[in-house]
Amino acid sequence: MQSWLVSDLRTKFELQQKILQQDGQFIDESVLRASDLWKILLKRLDPKLRLVSDPFARSLLRTIMDENAEVLGVNSSAEDTVFAYIDEMAAIIFHPDGTSRLEEWFESHPEAKNRWKDWYLRARFCALKLLHDHRVITGDWITSYLQNFTDLEKVWQFPLIVDLGGEVSRVEAEILRTLSRSVDVTVIEPSPPWREDFHFLLKPYDDLRGHSQGKAETLAPSPAPQKSIQVLRFSGMLAEIKNTVGQVRTWLDSGIAAENIAIIAPDIETYWPVLQAFLKEEGIAAQKDVSHKVQSLPSVTRWLASLRSRSGRLSSSDLELSFYERDESQHIRYEDFRALFKSLYTTEDLSRNEIVSKVFNEQLDLRGVILREAFVAQALFYWTSASTDMVEVILRELLQNATANTALSWKEWLSYLESIVAAKEFSIEKGQSHGIMVTKLMSADSEKALHRIFLGLTDESLRSRSKTQLSGQDYFELAKDLGFYLDNPDQSDLDFELRLLSESPSKQDLFCFGATDLSGSLCSPSTFWMSLQGDHEHLSLPLETRWDEVQYSDLPGSRPSVQDRKEFIEKRIEQDAGRRELDPVQLLDLPRLSASALESFLECPFIFAAQRHFKLKDLPDIDLDVDHRTRGQLAHALFEVLTQEPMRYDWNSDELDKVLEKIRAEKKLLFADERLWLPLKRKHIQLGLRFLGIEKKWREEFKKTKTVGRETRFEFYLDPRTEEIHREPKENCFKISGQIDRIDSDGGNQLVLLDYKSSAGGISAHASWLKNHELQLLFYMWVLEKGLLENIQGEVLGVFYYVFKNFERKGFRIEDRAGLLYPAPKRKDKNATAEMKQQYLTEFSRLLMATMDRIRQGEIQPRPADFKICTTCEWRRQCRAPHLN
Repeated sequence: MQSWLVSDLRTKFELQQKILQQDGQFIDESVLRASDLWKILLKRLDPKLRLVSDPFARSLLRTIMDENAEVLGVNSSAEDTVFAYIDEMAAIIFHPDGTSRLEEWFESHPEAKNRWKDWYLRARFCALKLLHDHRVITGDWITSYLQNFTDLEKVWQFPLIVDLGGEVSRVEAEILRTLSRSVDVTVIEPSPPWREDFHFLLKPYDDLRGHSQGKAETLAPSPAPQKSIQVLRFSGMLAEIKNTVGQVRTWLDSGIAAENIAIIAPDIETYWPVLQAFLKEEGIAAQKDVSHKVQSLPSVTRWLASLRSRSGRLSSSDLELSFYERDESQHIRYEDFRALFKSLYTTEDLSRNEIVSKVFNEQLDLRGVILREAFVAQALFYWTSASTDMVEVILRELLQNATANTALSWKEWLSYLESIVAAKEFSIEKGQSHGIMVTKLMSADSEKALHRIFLGLTDESLRSRSKTQLSGQDYFELAKDLGFYLDNPDQSDLDFELRLLSESPSKQDLFCFGATDLSGSLCSPSTFWMSLQGDHEHLSLPLETRWDEVQYSDLPGSRPSVQDRKEFIEKRIEQDAGRRELDPVQLLDLPRLSASALESFLECPFIFAAQRHFKLKDLPDIDLDVDHRTRGQLAHALFEVLTQEPMRYDWNSDELDKVLEKIRAEKKLLFADERLWLPLKRKHIQLGLRFLGIEKKWREEFKKTKTVGRETRFEFYLDPRTEEIHREPKENCFKISGQIDRIDSDGGNQLVLLDYKSSAGGISAHASWLKNHELQLLFYMWVLEKGLLENIQGEVLGVFYYVFKNFERKGFRIEDRAGLLYPAPKRKDKNATAEMKQQYLTEFSRLLMATMDRIRQGEIQPRPADFKICTTCEWRRQCRAPHLN
């Protein structure tokens, strides 16, 4: 009986099949992965030491770092760096003499000492805490820890045949040498002609050979078969995938068995989601399972969101997910919810809405630490799905890693739970044994694979990036001076395996490089790909796939699933391309209109449709920057109070403070932080005082001025076909409503309209109002001239925007009537006449009726008056304008 030691599952499976065919049976120890052997040895030598996953070890590490932050000089925010140092330097950390020898080494290497000695000591401190206090270890640290045992050979009794390729570390080589004291250990050493290029990576074999007591045998190399090699450059990963699928189809059509075809990549999981979809469409079976991440399941996503929302880790997305699975969510319109909670900072922000505050009022107690069972019980309380399969899978791993006595803070338990969910996958479709091989590079050594496609041969995918501050020189110096051969990122085992595979027997190999990844980021070609014979500059076009054929096919019924909707789909494509108008919307009821609604329609019919037909809302978010709408509401309401007749000009700051507090309560104004209200209130107190001073001077000059209308509302019904106006609802009539900020009178029947504006931005001269679709003041003047305000009648002499930034009045006035309610302009305006006023009203009335008729016909075609507005339009993602598609 002997044991084979291999590096990956695929090789283990193939060897087991060979042994089974030869002997008819095999025991578990017949073929082992290296990691399996190290775990067996650990269990026999230190049975009380628990093997845990990296995520759980990281949770414990964060707890250790926070508890010892004063000693370490850093807290858990540096966990990623400390964990990287433990991973990289475990061989020294766990070696009995490692630290003392490293301390001596630092004395002769002051530059390295300054760079990373403190990080090493932090990593060692935390690693020993994990090992001795918590009694846990990760799979990557086992071999380093086994260095401490001098009786390794007593716990293993089977001869070993070791075939690990380039995946042998210096520590593993030492363990194999120790085992060889009691059992025969035969090591298969890769010795390609280019071995010296990877001398650092393969140094462990030199050590093993030096201690060998038997005679080293050199196996005769297999005769190099004639093979076809292609070097292909593509625009990106998607082109790589398309060409791969097209090439596999070509091979299959030529009679090559699927088992003899392999698709290989350094990280095949990066390609697999898209590759799997193309293979499925092509009807090509693969040996690889189709899996999905557990965190993609809505039930799991909602569960974690609910736990985070009740743990003080507030985010808008989590709050939304956990709230909208509850019945209470039916009482809050989604747009209102988004406006209230898009920006969250503390749990007090939940009080912005009474219903939400009530639902999430009970926050979990985050003080101190809790035991495993208590956390599991609390977490399960918020699991709402009827199916418990997934939560059982998730919690099973938590229970396997953490003991009943494990005590962590709630934050760490939740962080660990999230890491489990992020890593877990579930299979939705098993791979087919007769399909093509789809595998990662380190598992690609198979005698069956004679037609191979290597994807992703980029520098980024073949070389690891160190998270520590060790330089390349440091690795070589540590190896030369101390004999510690750490994993040098400059010599990649992936690169070594790729070169080894490229020389293994096959009939046809394609080596592919994509210039961009699936996100569009640029990639660099690997050194190996560049070293191959071929045209590296030529950009290859991918072969066509089944999806291309379907897309370009003119044959009806090419896809049964869309046959019934073929005409509808073609019609929508024509509309999206701008070759066909959108169908008018069928109106059950005519929408309510206002001045702003008319402006929206003329700006773009789709904006009007989004707001009035589809009932979409674009509310300002509650954030640390107070929005213009809230500021405007506050100023308008303040001016409404201050212009009550008879006007007072002696308001003091305390009185204005009380007025503003009352306005805030009545308007239910909310702020992301209560501290924002005080400076805003002070600013509006000063605004009110300035306003009173300006008004006093104005009325001293124009003594008959009286404010007869403040925030005056109106409502009537209009039939655009007959132009008849009604006070009560009528069939085929539009309901028209609005609110005029202010109306001043001379005490008789002469009136002036004022509309408050915070700034003069976007205000046109009155001669351009109709051309620019700036209709608000014309609309209000038309309403007054028609006598549609019950208590206010008279002739409108002027309409002005009242800009309260500098208290200027800009608009239209009849110059001949100046002196009673407004001054004469400084410069003569030929359009400031009563005749021009009537012309404005006539043109506005014509435009109003035409616009209402277009609305009545259901026009929603995105036809902006100016394409510039599309860049800032809130509805551009829903819009079907051709220039946006």
